[in-house]
Amino acid sequence: MLPGRIHHGTGFDREGLPYAPGRLSRDSQVDRAHTLGMGAVRDYDRVRRIGGWSLAALTLVLFATIPFSLAGGVTSRPGVVGPGPSWWIGLIVAGFALSGAALIQLRPRNWIGWLLVASGLLQATNVAADAYATRTLTDPDHSLPLGLAAAWLASWTWIPSLLLPVIVLPPLYPTGRPTSAFWRWHVRAALVGIGLIVLTAATSQGGVDDTVPGTRLPWDAPTWWVWAVGLSAAVLLISTVAVTVIGTLVRAIRAKAPERQQLLWLLSVVAAMLATVFTEYRLLFALAYGLVPVAVTIGVLRYRLLGIEVVLRRTLLYVPMTLLVALVIGGLTTVFARLVPEGPLPLLVASAVVAVLVVPVAGRLRILVDRLVLGERADPLTLVDRVGAGLEVEDDDPVASMLEAVASAAGTSYAVVRDVQGGAIAKVGDSAGVPLDLPLRHRGVQLGTLAIGPRRGATRVTEQDARLVTALAPHLAVVVGAARLTEELARERTRVTTATLAERDRLRRDLHDGLGPSLAGIALGLEAASTAHRIDPDAVPMLLERTRAEADVAVREVRRVLDGLRPTSLDLHGLEGAVRDTASSLGMGHPGGPAFELRADALPLLAPQVEEAAFRIVAESLTNVARHSAADHCAVRLNRANGDLRVRVFDDGRGLSPDAGAGHGLDSMRKRAADIGGSLLVEVASPHGTLVTAVLPLELS
Repeated sequence: MLPGRIHHGTGFDREGLPYAPGRLSRDSQVDRAHTLGMGAVRDYDRVRRIGGWSLAALTLVLFATIPFSLAGGVTSRPGVVGPGPSWWIGLIVAGFALSGAALIQLRPRNWIGWLLVASGLLQATNVAADAYATRTLTDPDHSLPLGLAAAWLASWTWIPSLLLPVIVLPPLYPTGRPTSAFWRWHVRAALVGIGLIVLTAATSQGGVDDTVPGTRLPWDAPTWWVWAVGLSAAVLLISTVAVTVIGTLVRAIRAKAPERQQLLWLLSVVAAMLATVFTEYRLLFALAYGLVPVAVTIGVLRYRLLGIEVVLRRTLLYVPMTLLVALVIGGLTTVFARLVPEGPLPLLVASAVVAVLVVPVAGRLRILVDRLVLGERADPLTLVDRVGAGLEVEDDDPVASMLEAVASAAGTSYAVVRDVQGGAIAKVGDSAGVPLDLPLRHRGVQLGTLAIGPRRGATRVTEQDARLVTALAPHLAVVVGAARLTEELARERTRVTTATLAERDRLRRDLHDGLGPSLAGIALGLEAASTAHRIDPDAVPMLLERTRAEADVAVREVRRVLDGLRPTSLDLHGLEGAVRDTASSLGMGHPGGPAFELRADALPLLAPQVEEAAFRIVAESLTNVARHSAADHCAVRLNRANGDLRVRVFDDGRGLSPDAGAGHGLDSMRKRAADIGGSLLVEVASPHGTLVTAVLPLELS
């Protein structure tokens, strides 16, 4: 929270957020504090953007003062050394200032934009101050002030303008922050070194007389001061420059996409700029140097905007090959020209050697370049093997783990797996750009779809990434299929376990409450008969008759318990499979029997009592159809409606007889439905036949 934004009477909660007791609820205060914090961030970003463009405008204004300072033939005055700054320096200054301001506009908290603007401002300050000092110090009437101060300013401002982009920018590229503690200390050491060298140049006579000889500062620094500070600065600068160059190369080799491509882009642009330093065409160097900040800005914002990977691959391939061909031809023709001064033999020999070397060398170099620029994507089989190795690792959510591996291989931060209904199974990142949708099939079954987003900075998935994801999709489909089978197995195991426990509890109750008392009564009757045989023999026949009746009750109880046993087919195949088995056992769906059709929605896990009641009702209805209806077609529907399980059995047979009473089967079905809080309706179907509808609660009270 920002200081000065909290009013009197405001407190803080446990999370450190401000709230005013008695005025707003805590949640409202938290939301308000969050809103104020986001508003403050936006305000600071707006200030940064305005500051960036203001510095860029100041840079251009300073550079625009140079023609006024040098007007009237100032560079032709006696004592002036050099023709003055060339116009092409303006390309460099404008490139740094405008690129830095644009980067601050889009990434206001990225320090690279501020480095670019600062470098451009220092360069403009250097040439503008030098031009003003030239005019002031050579003016006959000395009417302009601060000429010596301008010369002093021009003597050292060029140093940080060059060293900041060279030493400090690469460790911060592309995020604007050092990637590790090592690079943070490196940046600090580089800034100290730049400060020491600037201090050395600013306190010594140095370059104040570069343009106007004889110009001197009003002080003379001690020799020991120049040597001590200058030597320390030289040691720091040389070491930090070496670490920057070598460290950036190591970062580029070790980094993953897209950071690797961004670092290689920076190195290639800097190398192209350095290559023009040694040419005689200063305008070419100015163009290359002025494009460095533009390239840096592109690398930070949209590294794929101009097909950087293609440029890098071709540059790193063709430049070494061109140098190789030039060196081989030049060296061999020089050697053979001494042996055979005349004739085309030296050139033919050199051409033959080049023809033999160029193909294998180009092949090996192409492989190395692709590995350097593309990383693992250079060899799709390596990615396939790495993703496939994830199948051997145990994970709580294998689909999410596999999807993350596929997204990493494709270089995208967004990927999602959806089932056939469109529901998300696993997701990585947030959607950006136009995704690529691929079907997930395993053993001919559609399991869902895989959606992969484009790489960062791109709007669409490239053809190479599409081929790679297409190759990885079957591996992911195997995992999705295995996860679905595992889920189904766990659900089926839960259902069977629940049904078994419920059946065991029912058997325990039936045996304890029904068969147990009957057997105890038989034992007591036999004991009473044995006693009566000794005391009252005439009572024995009556006691045996009562015992026999009790035995009959026990037999009926045993039959009732057996009849109430849960059907085995329910445990083996579930409700749908048990209905199909019952219909098949009754001859339905076979030649000579009625056609059979079963349609069932995706049902939740049913309670054992509900599942058994539904099966018993359907089984009894199918038995009636097979025995009494003479139907040609029978259909069963199982669906969920209004929180209930709706069971319907339809046949196109004779239908219900008007004078037929309610049989034992219909009474049994109604009783089974009523026992669990449901209902049963038997009615005449249209145009003929019978329709049995049972409505059973999905959840028992």
